[in-house]
Amino acid sequence: MNITIKIIRRAAPYKAVAFDVFDTLLKRDVAKPTDLFALCGEEFARARVQAETEVRAAIHGEVTLAQIYAQPCMKAYDPAQECAMEMDAVVPNLPVLAAVRTLQAQGKRLYYISDMYLPPEQISAMLKKCGYELDGGFVSCSYGIQKRSGGLFRRFLRETGLKAGQVLFIGDSWRADVMGAALAGIPAWHLPVMEKKTEETLESGAVRSFIENRISGDMTRAGKLGFSVLGPLEIGFCRWLHQRRLQHPEARIFFLARDMYLTREIYGMLYPEETTEYLQVSRRSLCPVLLAEGNDSLLAAALPRQILTGQQIADYCGALCPPEYSEKKFDLKKGTSADLRTLLNALQANKNASLVLGYLQNAGIRQGDILVDIGSGGTTQMLLEHLCSIKLYGLQLSGDERLQERLSSDRVGVYLSLSQKEALLYWAGQPILERLISEDIGSVSGYRKQETTFTVRRETQEPEKVIEEIQGGAKAFAHAWQASVLKNLVFSPKTAIHPFLQLMGNPTQEQLELMGPLTVEDGGTYTLAVPRPLHVYLCNPNAAVRDFRDARWKIGFMKRLLRWPLPYERIYLAMKK
Repeated sequence: MNITIKIIRRAAPYKAVAFDVFDTLLKRDVAKPTDLFALCGEEFARARVQAETEVRAAIHGEVTLAQIYAQPCMKAYDPAQECAMEMDAVVPNLPVLAAVRTLQAQGKRLYYISDMYLPPEQISAMLKKCGYELDGGFVSCSYGIQKRSGGLFRRFLRETGLKAGQVLFIGDSWRADVMGAALAGIPAWHLPVMEKKTEETLESGAVRSFIENRISGDMTRAGKLGFSVLGPLEIGFCRWLHQRRLQHPEARIFFLARDMYLTREIYGMLYPEETTEYLQVSRRSLCPVLLAEGNDSLLAAALPRQILTGQQIADYCGALCPPEYSEKKFDLKKGTSADLRTLLNALQANKNASLVLGYLQNAGIRQGDILVDIGSGGTTQMLLEHLCSIKLYGLQLSGDERLQERLSSDRVGVYLSLSQKEALLYWAGQPILERLISEDIGSVSGYRKQETTFTVRRETQEPEKVIEEIQGGAKAFAHAWQASVLKNLVFSPKTAIHPFLQLMGNPTQEQLELMGPLTVEDGGTYTLAVPRPLHVYLCNPNAAVRDFRDARWKIGFMKRLLRWPLPYERIYLAMKK
């Protein structure tokens, strides 16, 4: 919005305004033009770059698309394919489009001036597609002269009858736009642009460009976060799921509730012809059967890895707790202790075990079916395999070393492959990711049966508007991606998870205020990052220790508390080491 206002104010004294085209009026969904060639294949990209290099070396002045395709290395290719690709890849620069519409309403004469090999008819069509209706345009390949020499600007003045002082030119290049216009006496304003990362790959540059090109003032803060952070991750993960599913054509695919709610929604958007299932179980809902069996090892594995009282453990298992254990604390992070086994043996099982087995049988999960989960140790898959006496193929969004210990490679696939630093950041934020992609309802606590129909019992949970908006942003990303030139681009897990890791390690204050008050469940309810005022902790250091321990987003907690420009990510990683 600031760019829009600045353009309008800068243009106020002038009769006419002229704009550069690419990276000013228009944006591409790739980091650089040659990336667009790469989307058509490596062989084409290599030939296309070679042809343009050869033509520019032979011809002094601007070249045309026809001259490029006349080179011997391009004889097998049709320039219409490149024009179609350019048309598909182009989107409006939203702040500039808003300014153009305001200037038109003010009665300004508006033009475009571009150094470009594409024919003017092609550029005009691209501008029209993106909502621009300008008074005219000047393209270097039509005149054999460029902006950077000042020649194209002087030609523009002669043909429009405008004087240099009556025109403001706006462009993103200091050399071609600002200095070129100055050579013709035309005042120019340099359009601020985001610095491009030189180490970007085709895929990472495309994802970044795609996001930047579409984030607009019309989106809510939460919608922007979902669009830019969850959108790439969900697209990448769903593409990977689809490829794995093709390797198991006879298997049904079950998305595990609640965690895989958003993933299933987006998978359905990408592959509407495929049938998917939603398995509404939780580790908690399966505990009554394990308790009835007396299976202490699996029951302990199903419990949250927290410090819980006997009463909390009993409630989690849907059982009655003997009074002598109700207040006693058990550290489940340390595994199965003798005291815990004694408690589990003392718990009185309820009568819900048959309902659990009935629901699973009714769901129809079979040997070899696919189970999609956010994943950590594969516990839910192990429990289902035990209870249903089958082997499943688990597809996990993430995973840790326990998967290799518990499940063989033919029974599990893991999407993410993280470096040590990335893994520390990911696991710091995994509860947050789980919350953001989960269905915003209470967890499954049990089942009911009426005649032959099973229904799910859930814990009470108030829905959060911010979750709905974040998930809406992710769905908007998926919808826009499917309609873009990038729809067939398969990018790496590293590219997919990068925005989330950036959020976890270096959040903005706006993101902290948005997400900090959210809660996650893990044997209890915990806030992500809600510190009390600093003066409270100065007077009561023990409170600071407790609140920091309970915060599920510790980097966010520190940054919200202190608000100083400190390297919070590095501090957290040092603490973990």
